[in-house]
Amino acid sequence: KANRGHSCVKGRFAWGYANHQDRILNPMIRETIDQPWREVSWDEALGFASGRIKRIKAEHGTMALGGITSSRCTNEETFLVQKLIRAVFGSNNTDTCARVCHSPTGYGLKTTFGTSAGTQDFDSVQYTDVALVIGANPTDGHPVFASRLKKRLREGAKLIVIDPRRIDLVRTPHVEAAHHLPLQPGTNVAVLTAMAHVIVTEGLANEKFIQERCDTDAYAEWARFVSEERHSPEFLESVTRVPAADLRAAARLYATGGNGAIYYGLGVTEHSQGSSTVMAIANLAMVTGNIGRKGVGVNPLRGQNNVQGAADMGAQPHQGAGYLDVTKADVNKLYQEHYGVPVPSHIGWKIPEMFNAAIDGRLKALWLIGEDVVQTDPNTNKVIKAMDSLELLVVQELFMTETAKYADVVLPGASFLEKSGTFTNGERRVQRVNAVVEPLEGTKSDGQIIVDLMNRMGFEQPDYHPSWVLEEISRIVPFFKGIRWETLGENGKQWPVAADGTDTQILHTETFKRGKGKFFMPEWIESKEVAAHGKDYPYIITTNRELEHYNCGTMTRRTRNNDILTEDVLLIHPDDARANGLAEGDMVCVESPRGKVDIKARITDEVKPGILSSTFHFPEIMLNIITSDVHDTEALCPEYKVVSCRIRKARKGHLRKAGEVVEKA
Repeated sequence: KANRGHSCVKGRFAWGYANHQDRILNPMIRETIDQPWREVSWDEALGFASGRIKRIKAEHGTMALGGITSSRCTNEETFLVQKLIRAVFGSNNTDTCARVCHSPTGYGLKTTFGTSAGTQDFDSVQYTDVALVIGANPTDGHPVFASRLKKRLREGAKLIVIDPRRIDLVRTPHVEAAHHLPLQPGTNVAVLTAMAHVIVTEGLANEKFIQERCDTDAYAEWARFVSEERHSPEFLESVTRVPAADLRAAARLYATGGNGAIYYGLGVTEHSQGSSTVMAIANLAMVTGNIGRKGVGVNPLRGQNNVQGAADMGAQPHQGAGYLDVTKADVNKLYQEHYGVPVPSHIGWKIPEMFNAAIDGRLKALWLIGEDVVQTDPNTNKVIKAMDSLELLVVQELFMTETAKYADVVLPGASFLEKSGTFTNGERRVQRVNAVVEPLEGTKSDGQIIVDLMNRMGFEQPDYHPSWVLEEISRIVPFFKGIRWETLGENGKQWPVAADGTDTQILHTETFKRGKGKFFMPEWIESKEVAAHGKDYPYIITTNRELEHYNCGTMTRRTRNNDILTEDVLLIHPDDARANGLAEGDMVCVESPRGKVDIKARITDEVKPGILSSTFHFPEIMLNIITSDVHDTEALCPEYKVVSCRIRKARKGHLRKAGEVVEKA
């Protein structure tokens, strides 16, 4: 039902990695990372890992232990991981890439609406009259949804694109955006506040919706705020680089064009003002009344198969399963009753805080599942230093990733074809995935590995099966109350699911989860990266993804997709290429305050002068050497989208080998 028969190039063709010759097929251990690996039995590997964990816990306390899980794990596996960290390790140092990439979504939507999730189902786009796409490239990053959006656009719906790049949706056969606002990276809040200025000052607000559904005092204060001349499109044009007339026209279209739906991606969240931008998006939806029915809403486009579920299951240091606050006494009591042991009530460390703690010697052991933080997290040299500083790094993986190369223990997990469980997609749909083959000989499902460790640590659990884990989740997570493995069927259910099994397609239909929708006043603040380094590093590079690969490419680079797209390239405007003596295909040295990389130039007017763009799918480039660890002020989401740099023609055109790290600039 979610896909309507469609699949992207990855879903159709890129699952061959499951049988790739690089699969890790046996547990491996070593005393130190400069020693060779030893293939060992599962019993020896788990004994080695659990013994070290027990020693570190006894010598340094529970805060010395932490865990990171993946959005490619099932709900049940993720739930067990955070249960392991809290109930067995005794800390709240648990995190996931779902929080890394979409924590501003959770913070912003929960603050304004009361629920940390998108408001619509995918079918809703069929009723949209105006689609506003900001910070997302659906045809490359979310192609199944993009096909449905394009179908609606061909039927006559209007499109507004807010993005520094001229993405494909701006102009393709049969589809052309009514407005493309090519903003300066880092000015999302300024653009959205300027749109709000137009809507309020030109009398386009939906006063009836605001009076009935929103906190009117907060609205009045917000309306005064956005009406100030300093928030006008004309005043902010020098900041945003968006022509004021174009911005005004786009704001009018969204406010008056019928059902308006906003779709956004990492180009919204991966900024130092990610949370502020999500709240500014929510403001636009509320002021125009575009909430609570088909064809409207605020819709984050999720990148991995279980980004929504990983957050739902509590793999976050401040919230347990169900987004419940770990510091509250009643929540702590609830978790203790279900887990049967005392659990911590203080907020743990997020991933960047874990890295800092490891470097400082406070975090000693890290259990990491399905995440290649060395290649994907910002400021690669700092991440490597953190991995090097640990006394114990355990990695559950399919392949020897860049991160696994720094591990003391590597445990071979299972692909999605070899496990059963549930995933929760971007429309809150909890769907079954059923094992079609047994795990490869020598490997285990990730859920069984976690259960085995818990038993080894003295916390008894039955053998892994999604049915009993899902039943336990339903007793803890309020919006999973009516979800059972046996009754999910082929299409699953969209949470919240009542005890009788009734699910929910559209949120906030009659009232917001928090009661009255609340307007907030996000003030645009220049990125610290640009403020600190813009003079010496005058270009901005922003990261993105390509259709054929996902993220670090651990899986997709081991499929025939690699024949289609073979390398990362640097998108650079012709004016900037001429100014730096660069031709198509030249190797470019891109340098930031953190380091430098060499990458091949692709000259294109998809980007504006002064703006560069690239991907980090390939370890030969390791683009995240140059990205900063500046984070969102509220949720600590890294600012991948605004990186100050300078460029020159590379002297040698060096491509490093996987795992090699160049010297710092």
